[in-house]
Amino acid sequence: MSTVTSADGTVIDYDRYGDGPDVIFIGGAASYRAIDAATTQTAKRLAAEGFTTVDYDRRGRGRSGDTQPWALDRELEDVAALITAVGGAAALCTNSSGASIALAAASAGVGVTALALYEPPFFAGLSFTTHLTALRSLLADAKNDEAMRYNLTSVIGLPAAAVDGMARAPWWAAMVAAAPTLVYDHAATNEVNLDPDWRGRWAKVTVPTIVCSGDQTFPGLPEAADAVAAALPNASRRTLPGQGHQPAPEAIVPVLVEFLRS
Repeated sequence: MSTVTSADGTVIDYDRYGDGPDVIFIGGAASYRAIDAATTQTAKRLAAEGFTTVDYDRRGRGRSGDTQPWALDRELEDVAALITAVGGAAALCTNSSGASIALAAASAGVGVTALALYEPPFFAGLSFTTHLTALRSLLADAKNDEAMRYNLTSVIGLPAAAVDGMARAPWWAAMVAAAPTLVYDHAATNEVNLDPDWRGRWAKVTVPTIVCSGDQTFPGLPEAADAVAAALPNASRRTLPGQGHQPAPEAIVPVLVEFLRS
């Protein structure tokens, strides 16, 4: 494992695999290496195809620090520090709400060469303000378990019985540990949702981009991917058969190899 120090002094911990063009993976809400084996395996498989890949814990998760106050610009600075560490240029591959960071980084011109966005969860006009208020209240009272359950049921829409089953899994405690970062992702997503001009917001994102979704995912996410791809200046669109909201490594890696080599 390696570390970089972000602009505000936060230490960001990461793993690096392979040798070749650089690719940095950015996880979604509450995701990090200890509970996201799929992204780690995707990074390793892509490295075996001739790329250098970086799998890191976003701030507030796992081995990385969490200097307060949070802002999307701080996460952008984390990515910029990682890009500098690997040589000054990298493609960014994201899952779900990690797209907020990647799009901000590409807009800022910090050495982003390409974007691969898997199911960016942006829905124009949909406010998360009520959800953010509820989550902040629960977290202020140190009710992290309840906050995670609220996120999975009320925000994502999973049945309560399914969440009860998840809570019995050995990785549940590690997932709950990342509950305070839920407000980071939902605040960033809410800002995008409530912006009436996505084309203007992302006008500077001119790097080659692929926006992917699965055909077995949550309702609305394929349409959200359509809308994001349509708003970006240089984006293509791809649907992965048999995939849900987290693509299997064997399904996403061939798509990434084809896109990044092109």
